[in-house]
Amino acid sequence: MKQVREHLRPPGPAAHAAPQRGCDAPGCAGHGEFRAPRARDRLTDYYWFCLEHVRAYNARWNYYAGMNEIEVERLIRNDTTWQRPTWPFGTRSARYKRDPHIHWSAFSAEDWEKERIREAREENARRPRPGSPEEGALAVFDMEAPVTRDTIKARYKALVKKHHPDANGGAKDAEERLKVINQAYSTLMASPLAV
Repeated sequence: MKQVREHLRPPGPAAHAAPQRGCDAPGCAGHGEFRAPRARDRLTDYYWFCLEHVRAYNARWNYYAGMNEIEVERLIRNDTTWQRPTWPFGTRSARYKRDPHIHWSAFSAEDWEKERIREAREENARRPRPGSPEEGALAVFDMEAPVTRDTIKARYKALVKKHHPDANGGAKDAEERLKVINQAYSTLMASPLAV
C-alpha cells in the first residue's frame, strides 16, 4: 500500500493574528483586550474593554446590585455549598433514633458489630462477677451495679451514721457491722465498678 505524505506549509504571520476587537466603552477607539461580564445573570456574555475602561468598569461593578439583604444572604449561603442541597447536621432517620448502638463513627455493619461488642464488654466490666468481693460489698451497701462514686459515698455516710458504735450505745455488734461497712467501702472505691 502506498503511503501518502502530506507536507503542510508553516503558518504565516496572518494565521497568528487574532481579530482585533474594539473597546466597548462609548467614544473609545482602543483595542478591546480585556473582557468583563455584562450582567449577574449573563456571566458568560462579555463586554470587551481596553485596560483603562476595564479598570473603571471593575471599580463600579457590583454583583449584588438590585438585591435586598435577604436575597444576598440566601445567595451567599447557597454558594458556600456549591448550590447543593443541605440538611441540618445531626438529624437522623427513625432507624438511628431507635437503635442506640448506631453511632456517627460506625460506617459499616462490621463497625456496628464491633461497637456493640465493645459496649457489652464495658457494661459487663461495670457489673461485679458472682461471688466477687465487689458483689459482697454492694450487698452490704444494698446497692446494684452500676454505681457512681458519689452514690457510694452518700450511702457510706448514711450507713456510718446509722451503725456507728457511739450512736448505738457502744454495742459490740454495731462495731462489727461498722468494720464490715468500712471494708465494703474500701473495696468499692478501689474497684472499677465505681464510675
